[in-house]
Amino acid sequence: MDFYEITHSEVDGTDICTTVRLNPDHEVYKGHFPDQPIVPGVIQLQIVKEILEKYLELKLFMSYVSQVKYLVPVVPGNNPELMIKVSVKQLAEEPLKAKVVISSHEKIFTKAGLGFSVL
Repeated sequence: MDFYEITHSEVDGTDICTTVRLNPDHEVYKGHFPDQPIVPGVIQLQIVKEILEKYLELKLFMSYVSQVKYLVPVVPGNNPELMIKVSVKQLAEEPLKAKVVISSHEKIFTKAGLGFSVL
């Protein structure tokens, strides 16, 4: 397994709800951080971009981050499954705008507002 795998997805209108399973043995954790591995924020946002590309069948460029709040570190050994909810707010014109919540059960790890350009 690479960094993550998609285990479940549902699309409801403009909402994409995806469950991903993290690979706690991935090489990235040797540097981030050896004694307390956490999922880097930039990788969390990259996963969101890849989910959007898959379900919209578009190649995207993350053109801006209007806000991002890392509320709790994602520790892959403690939280190997994440629920990623992406609500597309503006699809018909660029930039494509999305609101994101990354969570596990009742715990919210990350909230973000992102903008994407279509390549």
